Amino acid sequence: MASTLISGLAVAAPAMAQDQDVVTVTGSRIQRTDTIAPSPVTNVSAEQLAVVNTVNTEDFINTLPQVVPAFDATSNNPGDGTATVALRGLGATRTLVLVDGQRFVGSGVSQVVDLNNIPAAMVESIDIVTGGASAVYGSDAVAGVVNFMMKDDFEGVEITASQETSLGDLDADITNVSITMGGNFDNGRGNAVLSMGYTNRQALFQGDRAFSALTNWDPGPGNEAAGFYAGGSSNIPGTRIRGGGSTNFGLMNYDANGNEIDSSNTSYLASDRIYDIFPECGAGNALACGGVFNDGGIRGMRFGGATPDVYNYAPANYLQLPQERYNISAFATYEVNEHLEFYGRGIYANNVVDSQLAPTPAGVTLNVNLDNPNLPADLVDLLVGDVDAVVATGLADDPGTAADESVYNHSGSNNGDGTATVRISRRFEEIGTRNSLRDTNSFQVVFGARGALNENWSYDAFANYSRSAVSQIQTGNLSVSALQDGVLCDGGPTALASGCSAPYVDLFNGPGAISAAGASHISRTGAQIDTIEMFQTQATVNGVLPMFQSPAANEPLALVLGVEYREASSNSLPDSVLGPDVRGFNQALPVGGTVDVYEFFTEVEMPLIEDRPGIQSLSLNAAFRSSEYNTVGGTETFAVGLGWEVNDQIRLRGNFNRAVRAPNVGDLYQPLVNGFPSAKDPCSGGSNGSYGAATIDATCVAAGVPAPGAAIQGNAQMEALFGGNPNLDAETADTYTIGVVLTPDAIEGLTMTLDYYNISIEDAISTVPLQTLLNECHIDNIAASCTALAGGRGPSGEMGANGFLPSLVSINVASLEAEGIDLRVDYGFGADVLGLPGDFAVTYYGGYTIANNFTPSASSPVVECAGFFGLDCGEPTPEYKHSMQASWYTGPFTTSLRWRYIGAVEADSATAPQVSSLSDSIDATNYFDVTFQYDINDTFTLTTGISNITDTEVPAIGSTSTEQANTWPATYETLGRRLFVGGTMRF
Repeated sequence: MASTLISGLAVAAPAMAQDQDVVTVTGSRIQRTDTIAPSPVTNVSAEQLAVVNTVNTEDFINTLPQVVPAFDATSNNPGDGTATVALRGLGATRTLVLVDGQRFVGSGVSQVVDLNNIPAAMVESIDIVTGGASAVYGSDAVAGVVNFMMKDDFEGVEITASQETSLGDLDADITNVSITMGGNFDNGRGNAVLSMGYTNRQALFQGDRAFSALTNWDPGPGNEAAGFYAGGSSNIPGTRIRGGGSTNFGLMNYDANGNEIDSSNTSYLASDRIYDIFPECGAGNALACGGVFNDGGIRGMRFGGATPDVYNYAPANYLQLPQERYNISAFATYEVNEHLEFYGRGIYANNVVDSQLAPTPAGVTLNVNLDNPNLPADLVDLLVGDVDAVVATGLADDPGTAADESVYNHSGSNNGDGTATVRISRRFEEIGTRNSLRDTNSFQVVFGARGALNENWSYDAFANYSRSAVSQIQTGNLSVSALQDGVLCDGGPTALASGCSAPYVDLFNGPGAISAAGASHISRTGAQIDTIEMFQTQATVNGVLPMFQSPAANEPLALVLGVEYREASSNSLPDSVLGPDVRGFNQALPVGGTVDVYEFFTEVEMPLIEDRPGIQSLSLNAAFRSSEYNTVGGTETFAVGLGWEVNDQIRLRGNFNRAVRAPNVGDLYQPLVNGFPSAKDPCSGGSNGSYGAATIDATCVAAGVPAPGAAIQGNAQMEALFGGNPNLDAETADTYTIGVVLTPDAIEGLTMTLDYYNISIEDAISTVPLQTLLNECHIDNIAASCTALAGGRGPSGEMGANGFLPSLVSINVASLEAEGIDLRVDYGFGADVLGLPGDFAVTYYGGYTIANNFTPSASSPVVECAGFFGLDCGEPTPEYKHSMQASWYTGPFTTSLRWRYIGAVEADSATAPQVSSLSDSIDATNYFDVTFQYDINDTFTLTTGISNITDTEVPAIGSTSTEQANTWPATYETLGRRLFVGGTMRF
């Protein structure tokens, strides 16, 4: 390994060797005699992956400065069991993933590649290209390309096994075993490789770690001394019960100005306050009671104070998703003669990943019989007395409130027909946790032929078919219709007269009140089958045109001509269970479609000047691709670049790319389905809302909010409808890169690569965030945003609850920008300069992000995310990030130390005003990993290592500022100090 790492400090590793002298580098199809790519390329070798026991490739990729982490092994909610990559934080759909320069099957209707399905044991290297590459590779190469180069020329047998565990608690184990065998045949004209692997990753729950066992509620601006509250959800096992027309059943409460409202509940006095009936609510409005629940008796449900009556949903969620994976892959080449070589590849993976959430939370409106013998007497009083009324505000008997008199129309719970309407919010623990078991079977088959046409020209033609079948079984769902039937079949006179037969579902007598029969009646298990297919066929010719040669150059123009056809189809078929009647996982509806494209492409490289003083080589590179889609019609992409090799020590390059991303099946045809985004309603007070001086009350009233400022938002998440749009157009991106490669003779073994990039994406396909629409409507008074939210509020004014849901679809509206500088340093030298035996090798990947911006809509201000995280920016995007690895080779021993640095970040502009200093920033974080490797003999190598050797503390902040588990687990280490032991045997 030592010689491989020390001698392999190249600028860009070759992507496909045609012979010993001519290679093709990732980011170009031109065959060349050096490995200098026209675009910035970051290369990761198999040795670098192995030395830190990389079982899933996204774990290593996420440490690189070019990447803002997307879904990985920690992505439980949000998450779908896949592992994806998002270059520059511009989204996984804008990063093109290739295997040996060819497309790989996606996962789901978005057709994003699941890295779990690429066999890590067969990865020879990973090339990461910055910026647009659509002229070379086609659609989706907007942020860049990740190209997995596979071991397709292997001789011998290699068996590798490793075990990894958390040292603190000896949990979260990961077991990995692989065997690879290959060899030449027919006197070396052919080679065949077969590899098999198995991975088992054990589950770890958020409840298993102190930092994630509770749901941290931030105390709010200026209140950091109070510390985090033990927060959670208002959907509680004891059922939160609210009146059909008002939260507190018509009992005296407060309007938006803090004025008291007369009680209209006829079971009590007009002057009775909510805290007169339920003293636990506290004097005044101190503890912000909102409804009641049964806790050994009916009492007020508190949202204020240090111990609110909410449910801690954290412990049941996964912190590390369990995974079991089998894969098998085969590669073969056979050279008939110099004009014809056949090649083929087959990859199969079975990947099973489970996601688990706390039991189903459901907020629904139900009718109950007032003669239900199971109803607590105090609750009956509330419901019977809660009648329609007009009540006064601004009571004179309340000192300290304004004296203005107005009226407040109140719709009661009592329907006057022996029934009452209630709004319930319950955590249905009786039907168990929500689990989504994702079982993926994917395969790829590639067959092609290549060879020399003559001394100047070669060809390559291949067909590539990939298919992924995903089966998802979702348990722990709830049927609302069955719930209503069970609530009404209560055994009372009305129920008996109706002849109902459903088992009674008791929501009103505390946690665990639902019987086993009732739980079985309302529980639903859903299934969804996704089928994703991709077919690609391509033919290219590659050569030189001697008649086109610059008089100042030694080499003629190099040319690539090619044609390509691609067809990508996705079909998602849920069963009838996952319809609008179900609560638990998001509603799923059938979706399907096909996107196909015919393309012509070309690429040229023209040497302009060679072997002149100050110009060892100056060349022009250009590429063009014309595409005709069945969806968006014609698109054109192009690239132009200039490479200047001053001498053997200094090489300069500049490049411009115009790239596109055509909408995928999900973008176009996804039907409206339920989602639960986190958002704070500017019209709502309370801990979940964000009502303040900036709120325009008139817009709230116009939208149907009776009393702006009242605590109408019941949860931190709102329900909304999301879907596709068949009228979408393609996204367009422009990328500029300028770079320099230095290999100074004065420092032997040193290579430095410095690149500047600027990526600008227009007409980006996006759904305007719900928080953005709410702010634009009720703070910025933008009418179009108010119109987009029409129909999303119920009678109480609450947004996204009780069946009143805003509808949000994808549109070409957003713009994104990424700008920064990448630096890579490779240095190999003899350890004798330090007075030590052996050799040293140092590899440094560093990145400085100048800008990472997006504009959600045409009327929105630019959201700046470089150095920020939170509600708008999502995953932390530090301004500076690096990964640095130093290895010391002494005979059979190798010692490696890796230093991962993540720069400090602050809460973004949407998050910072809502949180205290406990949650408004995350300090710079350092992780150190050490590995020891010993070549016992030529056959066996033993490796052991510890990642996060300092057991760096998890940056735990409030749930408002985080993705899940009170932190950002894809960015920061959450499992503590980890030990791995592995061995490799070669024959």
